[in-house]
Amino acid sequence: MVIYYNTSSILNLQPLNLPLETAISTFLLATLSYLVILFCNLCLILTVVLNKTLHQPMHLLLINLPINDLIGSTAFFPQIIKELLLDTRKMHYTACLAQAFCIHTYGVGAVLILSLMAYDRKRIFMF
Repeated sequence: MVIYYNTSSILNLQPLNLPLETAISTFLLATLSYLVILFCNLCLILTVVLNKTLHQPMHLLLINLPINDLIGSTAFFPQIIKELLLDTRKMHYTACLAQAFCIHTYGVGAVLILSLMAYDRKRIFMF
């Protein structure tokens, strides 16, 4: 019995099958969205870091949300933008593992941060 297995470190992705004019507009929209996400989250982080009156526990929890959002959007958008621009349909296995790890970290982090914020609010109202 012969067992076949793949030893390649490059994964072949499914094509997006977008016409050229749609791919260009989607590329521009994805790039603009990613830049807006980066700008807004960095502004929020800098606001909390530079303003000394915002160094309270609730605001320190709030600063974790944009950091988590940066992790999630940076894991997702660059790969999509690259595929829209180049249409290579290939990805290294280690890059796929890193992307999966970052996206799962983003999901778990969002739930954890929001749970901590809810617990903090409940604790404030109990006293």
